[in-house]
Amino acid sequence: MRYLVHRCKHAVPFLWRIHALHHSDPDVDVTTTVRLHPIEYLLNSGVFWLTVILLGIPATVVLTYGLASFAIEALQHGNIRLPERLERFLQPVLVTVDTHRIHHSVAFAQGSCNYATIFSVWDRLFKTYTRLTRAQHDRIVFGVRELPRRDCLKPSAMLLTPWRIHHATAAE
Repeated sequence: MRYLVHRCKHAVPFLWRIHALHHSDPDVDVTTTVRLHPIEYLLNSGVFWLTVILLGIPATVVLTYGLASFAIEALQHGNIRLPERLERFLQPVLVTVDTHRIHHSVAFAQGSCNYATIFSVWDRLFKTYTRLTRAQHDRIVFGVRELPRRDCLKPSAMLLTPWRIHHATAAE
């Protein structure tokens, strides 16, 4: 469900305008994990709880998933580098730091991949998995091309992000 919702956030113009705040961070770090527009928090919560209720997921599973998911996402957005050998070992199963960093690139081809949150199998299954060399990683530029970098750290400008995006979707 998370994979599908994330893909929609990049493909549906209204959802991209809201999700763009998360991608506008010019320096991806642990704070990027919680850099979401309030409307996106509400939408995420609605989809999450609707799924939990419809599937009858036990409270202990919900709690465990929530804690694990947040920890993994904080690590993925962290300004860290895992040893290259560990990255290669984990990538067939898990979304790693390097795998997720690609998704935050301003370059369309890079930003339009690696949507999965925890398990990289979803990106492999739907053919959205991309891997880069270390040299290519070092050249990634983060942010949203349509938003001035100087405004991306101002709280007032951040709240207005959905109305400041000129392009309708991440795909344009």
